Amino acid sequence: MTAHSDSGVKVLPREPVAPLFAFPEQDEFVWRHEQGTLIELHNEQEAIKRMNEKRSPLKAWPIAPIPGLTTSFTKSWLFLVKIPSAEPNVAFPTLTDRFTIDMESKIDRPEGTFSLVHMPAARVQNPYEGLENVVDSSIKKCAAFKVDVPRSWQSDDGVNIELDLMSNFQTASSISDAGNLTADYQKCQIITIKWDTCSLTFEAELAALRHLTDEHRLEELKPHKMSMKAFQMIRDFNNVPFIHSRDLFEEFPQLKNPAHFSHRIPRVLVDKFKAMNADHRAAFEGLKDIPNNLYFVNGCPGAGKTEWNMVLSAIIQSKKSPKGRRPHTPILFLVDINKTVDDAANRYHSLCKAAGLKLRIIRMHGWPYEMRNSNKLNKGGPKGQQETESELDFTKKFLTIASLSRHTTPGRNPNVAPTLDEASWEYFDRHQDGCFPGLKKLLAKMESGEVLGTEDWKCIRRQVSFLYRTVLSQTDFIATTPVASYGGFSRLFEPDVIFMDEAPHARELTTLIPIAYYSPLAWIFTGDVKQTRPFVKSTGKRDMESDGMKFNPFAEQLRVSTMARAAAVNALNSKLLVNKRAYGNLHRLPSKMFYGAEMTSGHDGASMYPPSAQHLKEYLKKLGGVPDVDENRVVVRLKESQEMMHRDSFWNPAHHEWLLQQVQDLLRDEAFHTVSGPAGAEGSIMIATPYSTAARQYNADVRKWPKEWQDRVEVLTVDKAQGNQADVVFLDMVRTIKAGFMDDAQRLNVAITRARQAEVIIMHHRMTMRYVRGDTRVKTQYLTQVWDDAVEGRRMFSL
Repeated sequence: MTAHSDSGVKVLPREPVAPLFAFPEQDEFVWRHEQGTLIELHNEQEAIKRMNEKRSPLKAWPIAPIPGLTTSFTKSWLFLVKIPSAEPNVAFPTLTDRFTIDMESKIDRPEGTFSLVHMPAARVQNPYEGLENVVDSSIKKCAAFKVDVPRSWQSDDGVNIELDLMSNFQTASSISDAGNLTADYQKCQIITIKWDTCSLTFEAELAALRHLTDEHRLEELKPHKMSMKAFQMIRDFNNVPFIHSRDLFEEFPQLKNPAHFSHRIPRVLVDKFKAMNADHRAAFEGLKDIPNNLYFVNGCPGAGKTEWNMVLSAIIQSKKSPKGRRPHTPILFLVDINKTVDDAANRYHSLCKAAGLKLRIIRMHGWPYEMRNSNKLNKGGPKGQQETESELDFTKKFLTIASLSRHTTPGRNPNVAPTLDEASWEYFDRHQDGCFPGLKKLLAKMESGEVLGTEDWKCIRRQVSFLYRTVLSQTDFIATTPVASYGGFSRLFEPDVIFMDEAPHARELTTLIPIAYYSPLAWIFTGDVKQTRPFVKSTGKRDMESDGMKFNPFAEQLRVSTMARAAAVNALNSKLLVNKRAYGNLHRLPSKMFYGAEMTSGHDGASMYPPSAQHLKEYLKKLGGVPDVDENRVVVRLKESQEMMHRDSFWNPAHHEWLLQQVQDLLRDEAFHTVSGPAGAEGSIMIATPYSTAARQYNADVRKWPKEWQDRVEVLTVDKAQGNQADVVFLDMVRTIKAGFMDDAQRLNVAITRARQAEVIIMHHRMTMRYVRGDTRVKTQYLTQVWDDAVEGRRMFSL
């Protein structure tokens, strides 16, 4: 219920509000999501302020100036920075974050004492990552920062003088001197980071909401009619007065029968289409009748959701649409996770390469926004919330990639999709004489060390903008995040199909971004509402206010994604319930616990236990000293188990020691093979744990192992395990006093569905109990099922 004051004005509730799954009234949708998001924005800014006050030290090496990036005011330097181990409340910049750095060291000169502080920085790709001829391999694992160092400094006398202060800390003769680079701790500098408190994510979310709900007097400012129909539909799925049906088979005739010879679809894609199971085919057939251009496909773990998206995309792009304006239908592939953006782009790049499709594929993390200030959030209408075309400035990123490409990298890996900046640089490199002679001339002037004047900079910005627009106009497939697709990007790339992969991970307003600013033939949402949900910082506890945080009564509403609401009101278009990932009967327990026993295996009979899975079954039998196990999942209770707290997180020394020994034994086992690669290839292992301290401890020890072992082992927290998998998963539950936060359906579902062939859960019996009303103990809802299932199947081993 919404609270009102005596004057009739809505006031924020003082207690948590139960989420709604349908919104007949638009005002209620706007009120909950706008107020909840503004509180999240406040809390995010408070968290960043506290992080800035904490000033966690980082180890850094100033390498050398980046050629060609010197301006009248700054000289850009390349820094390598050691990435800290994962710890609670410790953040590290991504490629899209904005921040400045301070150096701890000061410089004494006759003119005065100088501090190198407040220097604007940006994270860039480490240019030494793929090099072979490096003396110290640890530099490949560092993050790379571009740091803009002032050229002018004020002396003690108040006079501005030009000094090259950073040269005091230079560790290489040039950025090209990769062969002599070392992470020498005697040359290490301590830096701290100050983060920008503006949040582009929340700004983009609120702008999308207001674009769809505000009144626009000018016709050209209004959202497209299909955007409004889609928005009306997702508010109240089962009560939509007017439904427009989209038939993608009509738009793309090859979808009717991709295997028919007349369509000339590449054999690789035809084979993949023929290999689709009944669920995949049903989802494919559903594309003939898409209500209001919105299509929801929910899929269980290992159901091949992303593969379905990729094959569908490639079949669409393999042939020109009769109604299409371009040879290849432009597709926008959105994922709300940067790492998954890269994985998706690279996966599609490989698929198209194997199919012989010559498509222009780009992965993109960010967009060149010039943030003014957060009071834009209080303005209505897209003009106040989007960049005008003249404000888009790609120059900094282009000049950085141009310089690093010329002076450090041996060339981009052809098996990896390029970023927008890499693609633009490569396009310029191929066409500089014919299409960009002016830009070529200006870059040569910069390369020679000449400082450009104002008119030259204006010319560079115009020509670089033209270059990027040209590249985008010719791009066929872009993988990026929803936030990056907000604003000016929608005017430069107009997709006919938009995929939203891992859609249940995105907050509702994040989902609105592609709906508000695009009008494709179809928005296709895929994911699993049983595995993941949006991240919301607020815990819903009143004591947050003592930390400067605001209590958010709508936190649970923000944790419900658009796709989860569709599932709750039975508005999903299709379901994929065949698990192709799991062998050894590993699908059975999560199917029973989370999918109403509807999730089935894609393997039957002998295929359920191929030789590699059978070998791991023997390993589990030997581990427990039992004659047989009915599936390749066991629960292990260690008698010496005891949780310990370290830095606000937990780890378990007994679990740690035993688990690492088991991992090493498997790595030495020459019969331990994978089921996902070439026959006889070595198997992979994931160590998963709910707690960052435990993950950090595992990582520290794994890094001491031989590189060939390290390459086969991945350590992840459960919250970061979504989308990852391994042949064997060791799940360390850590706790021995209570369940902690693992008695959660989505989190536990992710945890026990990562394994392909075998799973070992290290768990204490007390995790099956929780306390309510003081000393009263009751069984946990989900962890008890894991324990009891293992006991019933005689797969619970006390060691």
